[in-house]
Amino acid sequence: MDFASLVDSTIARPGRYLGNELGVEPRDWQAARVRWALTYPEIYEVGASNLGHIILYSILNAVPGQLCDRSYLPAPDLAERLKSRGEALFGVESRRPLPAFDILGFSLSYELGATNILAMLDLAQVPLRASERGDLPLSDPAAPPLIFAGGPTATSNPEPFAAFFDFFALGDGEELLPEIGLVVAEAKAAGLSRSQLLRDLAQVPGVYVPALYGPGADGVSLEPLGPGIPKRVLRRTATPMPHYAMGLVPHIETVHDRLTVEIRRGCTRGCRFCQPGMLTRPARDVEPEAVIEAIETGMERTGYSDFSLLSLSCSDYLALPAVGVELRNRLADKNVSLTLPSQRVDRFDQNIAHILGGTRKAGLTFAPEAGSQRLRDIVNKGLTDRELLRGIRTAMENGYRKIKLYFMVGLPGETDADVLGIAETCRNLQRDCADLGRLELNLTISNFTPKPHTPFQWHSVSTAEFGRRQALLRAALRPLRGIKTNMSDVRLSAMEDFVGRGDRRLAAVIEAAWRAGAGLDAWFEAADRTYAAWTGAIEAAGLGGRYRAHELGEWATTLALSEADLEAFCAQPLPWDHIDSGVDKRWLAEDLQRALAAAVVPDCSFEGCSHCGVCGPDLGHNVVIPPPAIPQQRPQRPPNSERLQRLRFRFAKTGSLGLLSHLDLVRMLERALRRSGLPVSFTGGFHPLPRLQFALALPLGAEAGGEWMDLEMAEWQDPAWVRQRLQAQLPGEFSLLAVAEVPLAGPSLSQELAAAHWTLVLEPAPADQALPLSLSFEGDRDGAGQAQGGGTGDVGASDVAASGPPSGGAWQGAAAALLAAPQWIWTDTDKKGRPRQRDLRGSLASLVVEPQDAAVTLKVEATIDGAGRSLRPEQLQHWFSSRLGWPLHLRRVCRDGLVLKQEQAGRAKLK
Repeated sequence: MDFASLVDSTIARPGRYLGNELGVEPRDWQAARVRWALTYPEIYEVGASNLGHIILYSILNAVPGQLCDRSYLPAPDLAERLKSRGEALFGVESRRPLPAFDILGFSLSYELGATNILAMLDLAQVPLRASERGDLPLSDPAAPPLIFAGGPTATSNPEPFAAFFDFFALGDGEELLPEIGLVVAEAKAAGLSRSQLLRDLAQVPGVYVPALYGPGADGVSLEPLGPGIPKRVLRRTATPMPHYAMGLVPHIETVHDRLTVEIRRGCTRGCRFCQPGMLTRPARDVEPEAVIEAIETGMERTGYSDFSLLSLSCSDYLALPAVGVELRNRLADKNVSLTLPSQRVDRFDQNIAHILGGTRKAGLTFAPEAGSQRLRDIVNKGLTDRELLRGIRTAMENGYRKIKLYFMVGLPGETDADVLGIAETCRNLQRDCADLGRLELNLTISNFTPKPHTPFQWHSVSTAEFGRRQALLRAALRPLRGIKTNMSDVRLSAMEDFVGRGDRRLAAVIEAAWRAGAGLDAWFEAADRTYAAWTGAIEAAGLGGRYRAHELGEWATTLALSEADLEAFCAQPLPWDHIDSGVDKRWLAEDLQRALAAAVVPDCSFEGCSHCGVCGPDLGHNVVIPPPAIPQQRPQRPPNSERLQRLRFRFAKTGSLGLLSHLDLVRMLERALRRSGLPVSFTGGFHPLPRLQFALALPLGAEAGGEWMDLEMAEWQDPAWVRQRLQAQLPGEFSLLAVAEVPLAGPSLSQELAAAHWTLVLEPAPADQALPLSLSFEGDRDGAGQAQGGGTGDVGASDVAASGPPSGGAWQGAAAALLAAPQWIWTDTDKKGRPRQRDLRGSLASLVVEPQDAAVTLKVEATIDGAGRSLRPEQLQHWFSSRLGWPLHLRRVCRDGLVLKQEQAGRAKLK
């Protein structure tokens, strides 16, 4: 694979694909007995933020003899380039094609993510269906990798996706995946066939192999097809391992750009709509000391400025106030902030309010879910209006004025009064908190979709009814001020429900929908087309309408059933009955009865056992750690803003770092400074930042041989020691070449710039990309602006194109003609979008052309004016292309050095 030409500056955010994150270590490909690729079916920014993805990657790489790489769904531009070149999707670290690995693991955390998985399998050049992958031993070079899926959706109901996977890993993977790796290693060594290996894997608790199961006599249940295969597959549980959370630090900005540490796994609140709450039982608290150590160590190792504590219900971690205060005390002078995901508003108090934020206040999110007390009791939310108001007032007393609230429409038992109750709840909160200031609310309104393994798994939903209720709520919210609302697309919800409770018949639908255009980019950019792809695939498969016999119908219909009839209905087989979540199906039916009576079930972590069936020797028991004493709060200290020393560094940036944007480079330096522990001076204000200044931003894709940056210190330090300390925290491709102390009161770097030296390598584009029209130096246009010029010697594209790509003489002639032009007028727009024209001819100090076969090397010296403006590589590319009448590629861009005025003056004296 020619990676340099595959992933270059013409690809959007190429940093996604470099595999050069902090924490990546060299892996011995040849020595590995088993080679994994954990493939996340979303773009990098989402996948690299997923805590489970990072933890499993770190654990597998810690197993002797095992190697784990990663891959992500490429953006459309790279996907098209892979297809056009006939190259397979690759692991970002090894850059080896995915078919070279033994096991490809996909995270299936969302029903509609299946189309992204098919897109990745197609790009990986792996047969989509398990039945098409043959029976060769994995040790055979022609054997496709084993394809498996894990995650909540895979654990809940794997049947709609069964045709595409060799096996599923059910439940927690921390202990399960290493066990799978050992079985695969033994099978490879023994030369077992694929089918023999899968039979061995089926004996591992938590592994489900769909090919070994088939329809039972009732046509719905799935039963083993041979002896020795478990009748039901029990999901796995594991104790959270917070230490592995610090495994990787991306250089580009991700969705959750912070250190995240899990404090509690599992939730026993018993919300009847909540699948994660049912599938992650029992609740398991992490020891407070382990959380504190993981955060404190993680912040030192990663250089993040923010951290988050993660749980389905962080407030149910009773040690949260003590852990939070202790962390704030230990990190009081580190300029860091703590965030929490959506919390239980009934547990939000002054202690939790104190630990949130830090030097910066993050957002605050609560989830009342329903707009009335009656409906909250039906869904077992366990929240009263009084508790909601108390939590919001506590937040406002601690400085919060904008709060996000999650609600749902379409919940079982919901009436129009409950829908309107959402608006009424918001109105009452604003009124009852008016004495504390203006309360602004951001509402997210989701459409309830029933999930397997919950008491509402038999409920029916209606897309038309979703739409009607959303319209009703919009009308009720319209008169209210200070409220922003985001409502889920009802069509999306319909597809989620259709797939989530489906069976094996849906494989054809999923594949047809993907082939018709359903996928990641389409959901947000072309929702109409994507919805049409899904509905067309459903109708083509003959599955339109209400095809599922396990749905009860409207809530009123359910209420009308006798207890015996309802019990008999819920006892019918379901497509996912062979997946043992640990929660007894009869208990779910009984809890549905309690929902009909609006009876609340208490949280079994803190009150009596609800007898759901989970606790026992297989899945364990609730582990609830009593709350430790809350330490005395120490005052927070702003970062040191004294300015006692200014250091000027000369640095080089080479290799893959050339594909990082300037902002990503700044972020990388800031995190390196945090890790170094150097006494850096920070700016003041709401968001303090290190006093770090770069001379002139580099364009994406450019390497650099002699750049400048200034760093101010709050304490005097030996410059050489600072350079050594900081270099130890930087990648090898970022070299601090020299450092010197400069006056604090001296001019800024931007005022010191005099000139830039560039090396540009231009080469002709392929003939099929030749310019269709005659181009000249006058009147050309590209995406950045329009070039205009005068003078003679313009070369028409049609003349050059007829004789093929430019020769060495043509390059020299183009350079001579450009140099002879009296003006180089560039027309573009300023930051406010206003048109402007600039003559850039005076910016060129020298130009040397060195033809090399078809390509040419340009050695350019360009002056820099007081506003930091100078010639840009793409401008020279454009002008040469216009002169030659042939499209050109910038194969290499390197800014060899920035010349400061002081250097320039010294050179002049020497002359």
